[in-house]
Amino acid sequence: MKSIISVSAGCLALFATSLGLAQTGTGQSTHSITSAGVERSYLLHVPDGYEGEAIPLVLNYHGSGGVPENQLASSGFDQIADRENFAVAFPAGTFTNSVSQRSWNANVELGVDDVQFARDVIADVSSRVNIDATRIYVTGMSGGARMSSRLACELSDILAAAAPVAGLQYPDGCVPVSAIPILAFHGKADRVNQYEVSEDSRPYWRMGVETAVERWRRANGCSSDVEIDAINSNVELRTWASCDDDAEIRFVVIADGGHVWPEGASEQIWSFFAQHQN
Repeated sequence: MKSIISVSAGCLALFATSLGLAQTGTGQSTHSITSAGVERSYLLHVPDGYEGEAIPLVLNYHGSGGVPENQLASSGFDQIADRENFAVAFPAGTFTNSVSQRSWNANVELGVDDVQFARDVIADVSSRVNIDATRIYVTGMSGGARMSSRLACELSDILAAAAPVAGLQYPDGCVPVSAIPILAFHGKADRVNQYEVSEDSRPYWRMGVETAVERWRRANGCSSDVEIDAINSNVELRTWASCDDDAEIRFVVIADGGHVWPEGASEQIWSFFAQHQN
């Protein structure tokens, strides 16, 4: 029988210190780490009021050409983190793809090892903050969404859920270790990462979004039965709920949506994440 022990917040903080966690204050801080022999960095947000208890972690990836500060501002995840008590890491990209610098190696090309970087960010944050290892998530915008897609595949045993925005793909050679819940957003009027791939699509954009969703559906062992809900005249939610290990897939289609982080997406993403853990 498990014993029940009441521990004060102050004792939790002391316990975290005794485990060797570095003392990282609340709010934003930038950290440099060596990953695959290269110096990399990430922006960390620790929620206000954090006192050492185990909390979830969200990895939040900026788009190609962006920086962590842009992604923090556009997604507003710091505000949600303060309210819901979780940490957010905003990694900084260094990969140069076919059209942009400060991007991500999302298509399994030679060069920057962004999968190892993700592992190293998780480890470094966990040395500073008491992270609940069963509640680690990933999201991102555009190129960051493509990277989120790759991490959903290659870190499916570590991540509890993924939410790519304006960039869901199914990585080449992807064979997930386990099924992983997916929430994706995409606008049909997106002219950067087009809803349907075409001859003028950018070289890194290898498949239409519906193709990517279908491949994730199969990877998660979901039934082909889909529930379609009209949120309003412009937004449709498609849900595949009968999946292996309850790894549901939700796909938000925005009829006139462009290449943007949709209003309200961050709240929906956190609500989705909060329902899933390893």
